Amino acid sequence: MAKKKSLPKHIKKNLATLDRMVAASKALAAPAKPPGRGSPQFVLRYTPELRDKIARLAKANGRSINAELIALLERALNYGDDVEQLQQSTGDLFDRMEKLESLVREHDAQLSGRDPYNVEK
Repeated sequence: MAKKKSLPKHIKKNLATLDRMVAASKALAAPAKPPGRGSPQFVLRYTPELRDKIARLAKANGRSINAELIALLERALNYGDDVEQLQQSTGDLFDRMEKLESLVREHDAQLSGRDPYNVEK
């Protein structure tokens, strides 16, 4: 950046800050290591029956047993997030339904000339 000398002082300062931020982010970013034999390993004990079941799933899905176990774990872990999102959405829907019911009651009351908050069944 040879043109920094002709730039206003505040722009030079901002560019210097950006340069420092870029350098810091490069220093913090570790190169991504592809999964494989060098990845962290975990010993898992399971029954022969469970192994057979996982092997059948892996074969049906065209994966190794290890890849099938990873896929199953990822799906199970994402399931919890999906359930939370569903619960939040359901709660939002119930809130909206209550608001709509309230608006309908008010509208009906206005049309009939009665108090919308004194509803007798």
